[in-house]
Order: sequence, then structure tokens, then C-alpha cells
Amino acid sequence: MPYVRTRLGRLFYDEYGRTQHAGDPAMVLLHGLLFDGGSWRGQIEALSALGRVIVIDGPGHGKSEPPPKFTLEEHSDALLDAFGDLDIPRALVIGLSWGGMIGMRLALQHPAKVAGLALLDTSAEKQTIGERIRYRAFVALHRRVGMPYSLYLNKVAPELFGARTLRERMDLVDAAYRRTMGFDREGVARASLAVVVHRTDILTKIERIRAPTLVLCGREDRATTPDKAESIARAIPSARLVMIEGAGHMSALEEPAAVNEHLVPFARSVVSA
Repeated sequence: MPYVRTRLGRLFYDEYGRTQHAGDPAMVLLHGLLFDGGSWRGQIEALSALGRVIVIDGPGHGKSEPPPKFTLEEHSDALLDAFGDLDIPRALVIGLSWGGMIGMRLALQHPAKVAGLALLDTSAEKQTIGERIRYRAFVALHRRVGMPYSLYLNKVAPELFGARTLRERMDLVDAAYRRTMGFDREGVARASLAVVVHRTDILTKIERIRAPTLVLCGREDRATTPDKAESIARAIPSARLVMIEGAGHMSALEEPAAVNEHLVPFARSVVSA
């Protein structure tokens, strides 16, 4: 199986498409917490028609190895390790939630490596004290015994999915639960602490980002609410903001056609530039 070695352990990846012209940036897709690269299935075909696409499972998720304790800044440096192994000089980083947090930090820490950013349902701010306490409790429970389905359905799923998905697409909701339960619990715990509990505020820093940026957000996102996307779009010069109607936090999975309507032309403009 394809793996890259990084400072956070071996990360699994899938590769699609091919570089169309010398110097074209690759498109690197980074998923959200509790998911894996499969959450991009609605985007891979359309993006791989434009060029080389790399989909990476985050530390402790999917087929990637459980990581040591880490911060989001360290994860961004680990992504740079992966770029080296995969021969990616520059990339359009497409990240949802956790993935978007890594994309912004990569653009701050290693700007020469980032040709563009597509930031879906993410935040540049830290969590409130109340949210950090609440998520610590979730992490402690899941680390010890896993996540009971009733807790997932009543507390977690409404944070991840919009009302229509919860009403009409329980297959997506149940599949997400089964997949999460298959991940290494300690790996998920360490990633959750990095993403939710120890996340730093970079909102005042992202004004330094000069890469072309598209910001997408599900109108019904309750995990990283639309005002977080609005703040990012205001802070990054020339960023463009689009709301995805009928979607919650997992907009790319819930409304792939609506996301692709904006994401694919943006990716084409970055890759062809």
C-alpha cells in the first residue's frame, strides 16, 4: 500500500490523474476529523481530470499510523515531509475542517509550497473554553470505550451533517459512524486533542497569505459555523466566499455537485496558472 514517511508516522495516500504540464501544482486533498480520504469521493473524478490529485489520510485516521502527540503546526510540517517523498514542489491544498486548518498553517509556515487554498467548513480561531471542556470529555470517553451509537447520533452527527442529510441520508450518517469506529482510538484521541482542544488562533496571521483562496461553507454547519468562514474570507486578501445551501459541516460529502460547481473552476484556474 502507498505510504509516505513523516515526523508523525507513516501516512497513507491515494493518487489519481497526472500532471498535465510541467510545473503544474498537484492538488492535495485533506479530510476532516473522524473521516478519511474516502470523504472526497464526490470530488476526485472531476479534479483528476485537471491534473495530479493526492488524497492523504490524516494521522490516526483511515489507513495512516497512529501518531505521537502533535500540534497542528507540527502536522503542517509533516505534510511538508510528505510533499518531499511525493515530489510535490507546489500544491493546491484542498482541506475540509481539520484539512483546512492544516492548509492555512502550511501557507503560513511554507508559503512557497502553496499555489492555492480551497478551505471548506473550517476555522482559523481557537475553541472557546466551554467547547474545549466538552470535547475533552468526548475524547476521554472515546479513548476508553469508543463512542456509543446513541451519543454519536444525538450529539456528534448534528454537528457534522445538515438537517436534510439527517432526515434523508442516514446511509451517510451510519457509514461515517462505522468508519470512525474502525480507526485506532488512541490515534483519533491525539488528533482530536490537536484539532479541537489545543488549536491556536491564527486569524490575525492569515492576512499574510497571498495564495489564491476559495472559502466554502455549508449554510447549516454547526461545527465550524458560517461566521468562521466569513472571518477567514475577510482576513485573507482576495479570498472568495461561497455558502453551500442545504449542507452542514461535511459539505463536500453532503452536496458534492454544489461544492464542485465552485471548487472545480477554482482548481482549474490555479492548476493552469
